[in-house]
Amino acid sequence: MLSDDYEQEQKELREKLLRLNEEITEQEEQAENIDRFICKVRKYLDLDELTPTILNDMVKAVYVHAPDKSKGYREQQIDISYDLVGILPASLLIDLQNGETA
Repeated sequence: MLSDDYEQEQKELREKLLRLNEEITEQEEQAENIDRFICKVRKYLDLDELTPTILNDMVKAVYVHAPDKSKGYREQQIDISYDLVGILPASLLIDLQNGETA
């Protein structure tokens, strides 16, 4: 009985260790992607014009959702998926634009 409990605990600990290692690897990859994205952004800090080359370098996809007219006017959500980091929340972008940091 005690041996069975010990073996079960060891199995659970091995599984937890594997999950945690996967999470660490994923977070390290995300951090690396963020660093690469920041380097890309720095290249384009003083833009006068948005060119197709810059757009293709920075944006992975643009998602245009169906329009919503339930409030009496047309409202349409657009999500931009940036290369390496995905879709950034609008609130974060607004804060960055206003000079606030997270």
